[in-house]
Amino acid sequence: MPSSDLKVEHLEPAVVHLEDWRQILRLAKTHSTTLGFLPDSAFADRLRKRTLIAARLGGSVVGYCLYDLPKAGHIKLVHVCVAAEARGLGAGKALIDAAIGRNPGATGVLAYCRRDYEGLDRFWESAGLAPRGEKAGRAVRGSILCAWWRPLGALDLLEEAAMGAGLPLVSYDTNVVSDLYASASVIRPDRESSLGLLAGWLQAAIVPVVSPRVDVELNAISDRAERELQRERSQELTRLRSTRADDDTLLKRLLEKIGDAALRDDESLRNDFCHLADAITAGASFLVTNDENFIRAAMSVLSDADGVRVVRPHEIVAEMLGRLDLPTFRSRLIESLDLEWSPASDWPMDQLASKFVTHERHERASALIRRMRSAISQHPTTTRVLSDPSGRLFALVAEARNGHVLEVSILRGARGELSTTIALQLARHLRSTARQNGLTTVEVTDDQRGPVVDAALAEDGYIGTEPPRATVVDDRAAAAEYDVPIVDGEPDLRVVRDLEHRLWPLVLLDLNVPTYVIPVQPGFAELLFGIDRGALWSDRKRGLGLSREHVYYSGSSRPVPEQGSRILWYVTSDRGGTVRKVMAYSRTLSVDRMPAAAAHQANAHVGVFTLRHVEGAASRDGMVSVVRFEDTEILEHPVGGHELEELMRKHSVRHPIMSIRRVEPQFFDNILRRKQLGVR
Repeated sequence: MPSSDLKVEHLEPAVVHLEDWRQILRLAKTHSTTLGFLPDSAFADRLRKRTLIAARLGGSVVGYCLYDLPKAGHIKLVHVCVAAEARGLGAGKALIDAAIGRNPGATGVLAYCRRDYEGLDRFWESAGLAPRGEKAGRAVRGSILCAWWRPLGALDLLEEAAMGAGLPLVSYDTNVVSDLYASASVIRPDRESSLGLLAGWLQAAIVPVVSPRVDVELNAISDRAERELQRERSQELTRLRSTRADDDTLLKRLLEKIGDAALRDDESLRNDFCHLADAITAGASFLVTNDENFIRAAMSVLSDADGVRVVRPHEIVAEMLGRLDLPTFRSRLIESLDLEWSPASDWPMDQLASKFVTHERHERASALIRRMRSAISQHPTTTRVLSDPSGRLFALVAEARNGHVLEVSILRGARGELSTTIALQLARHLRSTARQNGLTTVEVTDDQRGPVVDAALAEDGYIGTEPPRATVVDDRAAAAEYDVPIVDGEPDLRVVRDLEHRLWPLVLLDLNVPTYVIPVQPGFAELLFGIDRGALWSDRKRGLGLSREHVYYSGSSRPVPEQGSRILWYVTSDRGGTVRKVMAYSRTLSVDRMPAAAAHQANAHVGVFTLRHVEGAASRDGMVSVVRFEDTEILEHPVGGHELEELMRKHSVRHPIMSIRRVEPQFFDNILRRKQLGVR
C-alpha cells in the first residue's frame, strides 16, 4: 500500500533543487546495471520537457520516473527507479500514475524491460501493464527486452467492435489459450476439448476475450520460439482492460472468500482469480478453463450477482448450441421427401445465393456468387444442389478430389425446420462420397459455413480444427488395431461407438460386443431402410440415403439390446412375400419399455411408424420396447439360404427367429467378414 508520507511530483526546470537533482543522478548510477546507463544530459533533456518525476519520502528523493512522449501518442517509460529502502510503499506505481495523470490524452503506457531481471513482472502488472512482445537489447551478451503495455483512453476500433457486438463475452484463461495456440510438439492433455472453441459457428456466436494476465503467464514460457508463437497466435483474441491496478477491491473480496488455506494449497489460484476479476469487471458471461481446482474454487465464491460462470470448453459449446435453439434431428422430415441432386449450373445464381448465404458470418450474396461461379467453372459435375420435386432447395455442396482428400469448398444447408436434419445427413453424405471414391479424408474448407453445419460436422466426428476434417476408414478391422479398453473381458461400448462413429464406415470386429438379431417384416424393412421386396435398392431418398437415426418397436420385453450393442436386421416374411435374409446392421442408441401411445408420442419425430403400427406391435398389456438405433448399413449381398443356415448352426442360433434374439458376437463378425457392406 502507498505510504501517506510519499509525495510524487513532476519537477519544474526553473525551481528544481540541486540536492534533488543530485539524489536522482545518484539513484540512476546506483541502479545503472538494471536500468541501463544514461548520461546526465538525458536527464536534463527530460527535465526541460517536464517529463521527469520525483518521489519523496521524509524530504528525500527515494525514486524517479523519466519518460518520453513519442508522436505516436503514448507514454514511453525510460526509467522507473525506486530506492531499495522505499520499495513496497507503492512509489513505482505512483510515479507511473503521475505520468498518466499529466498526459490525459495518451493512448497508452509503454516500457521495455530486460527479461533476465527477475521479480519485475509483478511490478509491471501491478501498474496495469502486460507484456505484448519482445526485441533484442543492446547488451553485448544478447539480452532480450520485453515490451510492457497498458492501453489508455477510449477503446480502439477493434476493441469497440468486439465489445459492442452484442454477443456474449467469453473469457479464456491461459491453459485454454495454450491449448488453442501452442505448437503441435507441446503436449496439452486437454487440447482436443479446447479446440472445439475454434468452431466457426461458435466464433460467430461469441466474443472471445482474455485478461491481460494471459500475457503475463505466456511471458513466463521459457522457450522463446514457443513463447513468441503463442503470443502471436493469440493476438486474435480481444484483450480486456483490467482495472485491478487502480482498484483491487473485487480481487481481494474473491481471495478472502476462497481463504488463505486454499491459496496455500494451490498457489496458482491467486493468478486464476485475476482472470476471474477481470472477466467480472468487463461484464463477461463466461470464463472458460480446464483447471478443475479453479472451477471448484470459483463455484464456491461466485454469486448470481457476479454475472459470470466458470465452465469447461465443452460446456460453453453445449450452452451456446442451446442458445442458438438448433432443432434436433428429425428423420420423419426426410422420410416423406424425394430429394435429388442436380448441377448447380441448372439454377439461377441469385436464387442460390439468396437461399444459402450465411448471415451469421455477414457474408455477402455477391461473394457467394463468385465462389459458386469459381466452383462450377472448376468442378461442374460436383458442384450440386439438393432439392425436392417441387423445386424447394435444401443444400448446396461443391466438392473435388485432391489426392486422397475430398475437399468441400462450399457446404450449405437451407434454413428452417429441416436445417439440422439435412446438415447431419450432409455430414455423413460427404463421408459416403469419399468412401465411394476410395478417399480417406474429408476436408471442409468453406470458411463461411453456418453454425448448424458446424454443429453437424462436430456431431459426426469431424475434428474441431480449421478446416474441419473427417477420417474415412472403409474397413472391418480387428479390435487389436485400435485402443479399445477391455474390462473383465467386456469392451467399453462408448469407446467402440466413438471410434466407429468418428471413423465411419469403420467396423471393429473380434470384440465381445453384445449382439442381437431383430426380425422385421419386409414391409417394415421397406419403411425403415428403403429396401424393396426383391431386396434391391429402392429409388426413394436418392439425395441423402438412410436416415442417421431410426426407431423400432417390439412387443417383446426380452432380451433388451443395451446401449451400444450390435443389431442384425433379419427380414422375414409377410403377405407381400418371403425374404428370410440378414440385410442390414445398426448400433443401439437406447432402449425403453413404455405404453404404445407414449412411445409413439416421444419418438414420432424420429420414426417412420404410425401410431397404428406401434399399437399393433404392442404386447397384450399395451407395452412396447422402443429401440433407438443409428449408423445403419445395408449389406450389399444379403446373407440368406444355405449360407445363413450354416452360420446359424455354427453359432447355435435356432430357427425360427420370431422375436429379439441375443446371439454370439462372432455371428456378427462372420457375417461382415463374408460379405462386403454396400454403399447407399
